[in-house]
Amino acid sequence: MNDKEIVKIAVENIYRHPDNPRKDLGDLSELSESIKKKGIMQNLTVIPGHWDEKLEWHEEGYTLIIGHRRCAAAKLVGVKELPCRVVDDMSKNDQVSIMLEENMQRSDLTISEQASGFQMMLDLGDREDQIAEKTGLSKTTIRHRLNIAKLNQKELQKKEKDENFQLSLKDLYELEKIKDVRTRDKVLKAATDSRDLVWKAKQAVTEEIKARNKKLFDELFKKAGIKKAPDGAENERYSGKWDILQSWQLDKEVPKSLKKFKEGALWVVFWNNEIAVIAPAQKQKRELSEYEIKEKEKSKAKKELKQRHKALYAEIDRFIMGIITKEIAPLKEDVKLYKALTLAVIKGKVDYYRADLVNLYSGKNLYELENEEPDKYKKFLEWEKSLSPLHLAIAHMTSIKKCEMYNYNVEYNQENAGEVKAIVDFLAMYGFSVSEEEKRVLDGTHELYQKKV
Repeated sequence: MNDKEIVKIAVENIYRHPDNPRKDLGDLSELSESIKKKGIMQNLTVIPGHWDEKLEWHEEGYTLIIGHRRCAAAKLVGVKELPCRVVDDMSKNDQVSIMLEENMQRSDLTISEQASGFQMMLDLGDREDQIAEKTGLSKTTIRHRLNIAKLNQKELQKKEKDENFQLSLKDLYELEKIKDVRTRDKVLKAATDSRDLVWKAKQAVTEEIKARNKKLFDELFKKAGIKKAPDGAENERYSGKWDILQSWQLDKEVPKSLKKFKEGALWVVFWNNEIAVIAPAQKQKRELSEYEIKEKEKSKAKKELKQRHKALYAEIDRFIMGIITKEIAPLKEDVKLYKALTLAVIKGKVDYYRADLVNLYSGKNLYELENEEPDKYKKFLEWEKSLSPLHLAIAHMTSIKKCEMYNYNVEYNQENAGEVKAIVDFLAMYGFSVSEEEKRVLDGTHELYQKKV
């Protein structure tokens, strides 16, 4: 690069760089007023020639490298000429990296602008380590920004401009945990605010784990010669048509091998949560009465509702632990929050038993942990002691899992459901949300509930 002397250049001959990472120059009123009173206090940096609106190159004029805001502000107050340092032979990579560095030093770039800038440098031939060296940022940070650049930029910019959304880098790092970029875009688009984005991202990661584990199980079943059950079996978990030989939760670790099952065994996925090896149940030796048929149908509906309750309560537990570990961004502890907490605790009839906290912490019961794993129990006691009053109250909300939203006839129990909804509504302040099916379970419209006679 060869520097020329500082020269005065007419503003109409100075053009914005088409690859300037900063697309929005922001409010120029204060800078314009300063230029009006004091003039241009710092030289601009330009290169000879310019690109037009069609990105065609022209030898005439000059293109800005440093000073886009100063140039725009000067035009607003009628300045005719600007002092410029003209630099020859500057590569496209250097142009972009210099513009990136200038804006980052002033914290001028939005997340999407910075990500797009790094992607541009990568496209121009720089490696991640070279970008890190030029910008002074770590390779990990560069990698994070490049992942952000893979997102739908229009949707990302829309969220950035939404003051109610309050998008942060931490939120986008949660989004980054989703392996499929198209799923990231769907989550980004569907999210209503920052907290909703984090929760939807966590749910999407769980779904990816399930999908990956399905493939691993499929390979195991093929090796074992176990075929898939016929269509419809996935809805017959408690129909009595099948014996469950063994089952696994899809979001848990997949076994390395399978035990040998009897001939005729099949595999099936229930509710996208459980995968099982099944076999046809032995046929009834006698014909059931109408009463027995109805009771069997009730029993089946009850068992299926219980599974849906179990899945919802497992999500609530995971979310509560996310609040405690601060994976879920904390809320401002003010009167509004504590009023909502008090109402939720009262309406949800929250119990305060240590056994519930033990189960939340370890997935085990109190007796089991205290007597069989004393070292882990000591760690639990330290964890319990470390909880703030707010987090302790929220942790005890896990007691809601003992609540059944149906009665002995498998009819919707509005009172019990109201207790669960009180907890769900409180957690929604942190970003918790439920699926459409879970909404039907909560409001009593799910088809598994029996109609009152």
